[in-house]
Amino acid sequence: TLGIHSYLTYLRDRLLLARELLTESGSIFVQINDENLHLVRCLLDEVFGRENFVSVISFVKTSGKSGALLDAVNDFLLWYAKDKTQVKYRQLFLEKELGEEGAKGYQHVQLPDGVRRRLTSSEFESPTGLPEGVRVFKADNLTSQEAGTTTFSYPFEGRVFHCGQNRHWTTEYDGLERLRQGEGLFATGNTLSYVRFLDEIPTRPLTNIWTDTGIAGYGDPKVYAVQTNTKVVERCILMTTDPGDLVFDPTCGSGTTAWCAEKWGRRWITCDTSRVALAIARQRLMTARFDYYELREP
Repeated sequence: TLGIHSYLTYLRDRLLLARELLTESGSIFVQINDENLHLVRCLLDEVFGRENFVSVISFVKTSGKSGALLDAVNDFLLWYAKDKTQVKYRQLFLEKELGEEGAKGYQHVQLPDGVRRRLTSSEFESPTGLPEGVRVFKADNLTSQEAGTTTFSYPFEGRVFHCGQNRHWTTEYDGLERLRQGEGLFATGNTLSYVRFLDEIPTRPLTNIWTDTGIAGYGDPKVYAVQTNTKVVERCILMTTDPGDLVFDPTCGSGTTAWCAEKWGRRWITCDTSRVALAIARQRLMTARFDYYELREP
């Protein structure tokens, strides 16, 4: 009747109930697009308190549609805690992929015979074609700003390197010696760097920008108009719950939350005002198969 006001009233009533249902260490995620993001955040501030705001997560949902103005290819998750000081949180990690987020600057390789060289453009674009035993590495910075007690010259491979004016090495002379003995030093031009192999730390912490949720091949076949990508829901569940915890979704839709909760060993409750949504969700859950639930014996 009153447009956006009716919508916000409808949403507030459900958020108030959701807050009462949450355990003290619980979290709530509200998916919303940029049209009403600011309004819904104000509503969540009112219901949960600004002090319990955790994060705004941006995730890619589609590729560009070539509209007249700037394309919107993402949605948002507003994450609030019942009590931020007690909230349950489990850090998630993503695998580093060459050239992608978290793996910038890895432009060199070490061959099995110890020879080090720069990646070719074709190898960089298709790292799966690298021979077995090849290790990708980054020539990382060994100096910091401002002069200090570790400002000195260091000989390496017949040349002398200096950390530079008003700079200092990030380690003592003995530290550089240990790096050299462990083949951890690498000269690029007039700069001495240390070798950081990609396979030594192959993961990076998940942040609030999710760019891999709209990639071709990761999407789910749509069986409902507003069906959420399973990867998005899985991350929310894995970040804030443990196996056996209870997950509640008051807007069931196609049952994605229940499906993800079942897959990861969480208990779940879901509901919807639409009989169509419930029928779709029921069929999806009754016919679901999860690989690691197979019995050891036939």
